[in-house]
Amino acid sequence: MRNLADYHLQELKIALDPRHPAHCQPEVPAQAEVLDIGCGAGQTLIAACAGRRSFGVDVDLSALRLGMSLTQQVAFTCAAAEELPFRGGVFDLIISRVAIPYTHIPRALAEIARVLKPEGVVWLTLHSWRIPWEGAHRAQWRGRVFFAYVVLNSLLFHATQRLFRFPKGGYESFQTRSGVIRALRRAGFEQISIEIRPPHFIVTAKRK
Repeated sequence: MRNLADYHLQELKIALDPRHPAHCQPEVPAQAEVLDIGCGAGQTLIAACAGRRSFGVDVDLSALRLGMSLTQQVAFTCAAAEELPFRGGVFDLIISRVAIPYTHIPRALAEIARVLKPEGVVWLTLHSWRIPWEGAHRAQWRGRVFFAYVVLNSLLFHATQRLFRFPKGGYESFQTRSGVIRALRRAGFEQISIEIRPPHFIVTAKRK
């Protein structure tokens, strides 16, 4: 729990400091209804939606509990990106910082499109091959086996838009520019923009 708290508190510090080299925040219009998928302890929402109520979902209960101790302005819910507990057409903006790579991406994007209002915007940070490669480089053989799964899953998604779950685990993949664009178009998004910011890239798109 201590390591988790340290991580999220450091992320909050970065989110609140525009001078930090790792700072990367979405622009949030005034009065927008905002949802953060994979919100952790709500650090992005605390920084980007100060002074108003916003919504965050995550599968990690311990992170959500930490978030509840940090702010009362975020409505936290334990939920997966593939099954969002909201009615359709609720949000103006959905953000997700490096959480979508750990989901079944087509299902997650379909849910995002469902709960966005028409012409609502999604803002995502995704990771390239560098993120899992750095983890595999430091890992023992088990970690390298998992990296092989990530590579195969990523190539499968790029070529066919399909993903498969790691045995007794969840999903993970890295993304390509063209693969993400195809997935977003299939989910009903347009005006897709991608900004490369190694080792991540930032994606914005508008629901039709």
